[in-house]
Amino acid sequence: MKSFKSALNLFIFIILLGAVGFVCVAYFPWIFSKRVKGEIMGVERVTESSAILSSRVTDAQMHSYSILIRGEDGKLYTSSSEDAQWQVAKVGYCVEARLFRNPPWALDKANTFFNARILELSVCKGQTAAPGATAPAAPAATETPAPLPGSTTPAPGH
Repeated sequence: MKSFKSALNLFIFIILLGAVGFVCVAYFPWIFSKRVKGEIMGVERVTESSAILSSRVTDAQMHSYSILIRGEDGKLYTSSSEDAQWQVAKVGYCVEARLFRNPPWALDKANTFFNARILELSVCKGQTAAPGATAPAAPAATETPAPLPGSTTPAPGH
């Protein structure tokens, strides 16, 4: 009876270990994804505009982007994405994005990021709504001109 219980416990342990391994393999990109906050340094469409007019372009190819983000830690993060939200993201905007990591068993892409998702897009602090634009200048103080010599009008304040 004691050997049956130990064999059953071993069987259950192996099943649980297999289930944990399956979850880690199946959901590797999500489990090991990276959340990055920073400034967008570059967003480039991968598919050329002329190719978009072709009838052979899929929806994923039409919304393919290459992204460069400078994180708050000063590191540069690159990723690709097939998310149409990146079309409105411009250089100079601040973003909070989730970058999904390619698994290490995909040897040609190991430890690179793919499928970047925008979680929050905003104007960086201290900048205006349009990247590269400057804030409007404050209006100049208006001065009352002094009267012309020989004028009969009194000077202001007299």
